[in-house]
Amino acid sequence: MSQEERLMQLIREQESLFWVEDFLSEHPEANLYLVGGAVRDGLLGRKMRTIDFDFVIQGLAPEKIETWFSAFGGLSLVGQHFGVYKFLPTGFTTDQIEFIDIALPRTEAVKDGALGGYKDFDIQSDPSLPIEDDLARRDFTINAMAFDLRTRKLTDPFNGQVDLEDRRIRAVGDPAERFQEDLSRMLRGLRFAAELHFDIEDTTSKAIVDHIIEINRIREIDGKQVFVVPREIIGLEITKALSRSPVKAIKEFLKHGVLSALLPEVQRIVEVDERYLDPLWEVRADEPTITIALLLRGLSEQTLKEAIRFAGLDTMPKGSSSKLNPDLVLWLIKQLHAGLTTKTVDVMPASSFERKFMNGKGELLNRCLELLGQGDVAQSARDRRQNIEGLWLVDSDETIAPLLSGNDILASGIDAGPGVRLILDHIRDKQLDGKLMTREAALKYIKNQKNTQD
Repeated sequence: MSQEERLMQLIREQESLFWVEDFLSEHPEANLYLVGGAVRDGLLGRKMRTIDFDFVIQGLAPEKIETWFSAFGGLSLVGQHFGVYKFLPTGFTTDQIEFIDIALPRTEAVKDGALGGYKDFDIQSDPSLPIEDDLARRDFTINAMAFDLRTRKLTDPFNGQVDLEDRRIRAVGDPAERFQEDLSRMLRGLRFAAELHFDIEDTTSKAIVDHIIEINRIREIDGKQVFVVPREIIGLEITKALSRSPVKAIKEFLKHGVLSALLPEVQRIVEVDERYLDPLWEVRADEPTITIALLLRGLSEQTLKEAIRFAGLDTMPKGSSSKLNPDLVLWLIKQLHAGLTTKTVDVMPASSFERKFMNGKGELLNRCLELLGQGDVAQSARDRRQNIEGLWLVDSDETIAPLLSGNDILASGIDAGPGVRLILDHIRDKQLDGKLMTREAALKYIKNQKNTQD
């Protein structure tokens, strides 16, 4: 199958692209191009759960684009000068597909005084602009190809196909210039290297090494010092890379100075302890929270939150594909700092054990312990949990209902206050240990305790 046939197959397989043939038939004066990541991934034959489809329409006025696509679904304009529309075909929801980008060919010019922010561009759309001019503004050669859906020919002015075949990340044009235009492109290139398991071409790699520290460049806005590259962009690129291929990502981060620039405290630990990163060589691509917890585990409580903030790891939007939960990262590291042993796991109060190990967090903690060579501690936790669940005849995905509530404690004549929580935990300890098995027994126990104290 030729490259062009592979891309046509990709188009035909997508029900959300039902409109493509109709558009071409009804607009003979227009050219419709598939561009960006969909072309790259289609040529690679990658099977993606969701695909971001980006199209460029040449030779058709914006008004005609708006009229035609509005009849086939929801259409919204992202920017007046950008000429980019978000399109959701009728019959589809955002739970099923990503918004389809429909754009006019565009040029970019760096604004006067720009410092490398991803918005520091003067972007102009032009229906008559050659597609090659649009591709010239893109970041890497593997993203700078366009597939003409009318002629079924691939436009590849920067030899992106060669770089795909050679499994190589290479900037379009001068990499140093390209990164100065938008500093976040450096992290984006490293993320592609991790995601695709590609190498970064030497000149592009050197430019990243030379300029990565500038990712922390500051500008003044309304008297305030702010980062040129928003921390949420940095955090998203880091977690995406770690979510795709953590081992490859960490190796690329080390090689290109990302830890020095964004997690300097971790870099200092690595320079002293050559075994510090060893547990990370066994993490999986679906474990970004564990990866980051292990990466940051050597930081003190005083520096941990600041390190997370500085690297933008506390800015993940809900539902992000990176699946990172910063609060969970902090919790995991706190548990690792506690120095858990088989003995502490066996003797800790049952209510404390439940909060640590009898939930989804517990399995993440066990996984961290295993990667750190403490599989015996993780096994002790699993054994104790299994014993408790066996006592109450529940499965691991079921919760054991408490015997008493706070209202029950108050109804027994005990005054409201912090003591209620302590009593509930005490009852829960005895429940999970099998010493109180019914509500009646728990109420009787409370009554006897109160009479003894009176």
